[in-house]
Amino acid sequence: MLRACVLCCAVGGVAALAVGCNPNTPSSGTRATNPDSAAAKKDEAVKAMRAKLDELDKKATEFKEKAAKATGEEKVKLEAKWKELEPKREAAAKKLDDLKSAAADKWDAAKTEAEHAYNEFKKAID
Repeated sequence: MLRACVLCCAVGGVAALAVGCNPNTPSSGTRATNPDSAAAKKDEAVKAMRAKLDELDKKATEFKEKAAKATGEEKVKLEAKWKELEPKREAAAKKLDDLKSAAADKWDAAKTEAEHAYNEFKKAID
């Protein structure tokens, strides 16, 4: 009787391990990689960055118009600031393009770089 009980427990334990350790099914502790969700996250990040960059572009356009209307010493200051802004804007746009074309395994790094370039542009314009 004791042997039968031990044998049943052993067989039940092995069966439970076999079912619970199936590498083809994701468990709560593991993350299944879904290419569609990664692509969706990438697209979402690109859209968000594009919207933020468009907003700063509007500010940059207003700044450029203000510099064009200014006179004297203020015009010189604003034009000098514009010369600092322009390369930062171009860098942010390039990083956005890099983010758009980044491979799935490298888009996190591209996103970080794009956000950094955006923040530099934003600091310069504010």
